[in-house]
Amino acid sequence: MSTATTPRTGSRETPARACTRETWPAVVVAVALVPASAYGLLARRPYRGIDAATATSARAQDVCSLLVAVLLLVLARHGSARVHVVRLGLLAYVAYSYAIYLLGLPVNRAFLLYVVLVAVSGGALLDGVLRLRPRAWPRAGRRLECATGGFLVGVAAVFALLWLFALLPFALGGDRPHPQGPGGVAYPVFVLDLCVVLPCVAIVGCLLLEGRSVGGPLALLAAVKVITLFTVLWVGVVAGLLRGDDVSLGLDAGPSLAMIGVCGWLVARWWRALPVDGPGRRSHLWPEE
Repeated sequence: MSTATTPRTGSRETPARACTRETWPAVVVAVALVPASAYGLLARRPYRGIDAATATSARAQDVCSLLVAVLLLVLARHGSARVHVVRLGLLAYVAYSYAIYLLGLPVNRAFLLYVVLVAVSGGALLDGVLRLRPRAWPRAGRRLECATGGFLVGVAAVFALLWLFALLPFALGGDRPHPQGPGGVAYPVFVLDLCVVLPCVAIVGCLLLEGRSVGGPLALLAAVKVITLFTVLWVGVVAGLLRGDDVSLGLDAGPSLAMIGVCGWLVARWWRALPVDGPGRRSHLWPEE
């Protein structure tokens, strides 16, 4: 009997072939960010029904989103595995941030642009994660895996407790939680974090603690998203203080500032720990039979 093995489907994929699938979503998102941000920066009253500090933060996010658009266009030309993961982290930032715009702001004339941004970035993010090939990614040392996994699980637990601390008193008959969305609806950060983001962060942490190869690229993705999101948050805080707005820091202010530094260190460590030959992902969502 022959002992030769049949190569796995997709083993001959090239970076150029693998990157074509994500080039157009990145370009669409980058192009849509420009008019969406320009509307927020140039329109007379783009963010009605919110306080001055929140409106200043939204405009600061518009400026940062233009920088993200430039990064997406630059990265769209590169198909390497690590660049792919960084691009997914930027798309995660876009999907999360503009989902907040959809759920937490009174409707404005850029609403349909926000729909496009969330739909395309969210779809490209999901597609890019599901196409990762775990066996293509090297294992990092157990110390880095356990440290990052424990950190991510801890972050998910801390932020869940912070939001529950704000929500449980109301559930038990106390005052309404602060902040709230327009008209008293649930604050979108509570919704997105408790239902989507924090469970995903905890799962990535558990994958690392279990020693799964796919945990490495997902950790890099999560760290890029955290850095982008919390940097934008603090740019808004600084802009509000400079304008003299009545800035009120939330429960997450301290942890978010610390996480920028920690996640910056994690990005550097995981980038060095994940040298990958080839695209690191399939060219199609469903493997060929």
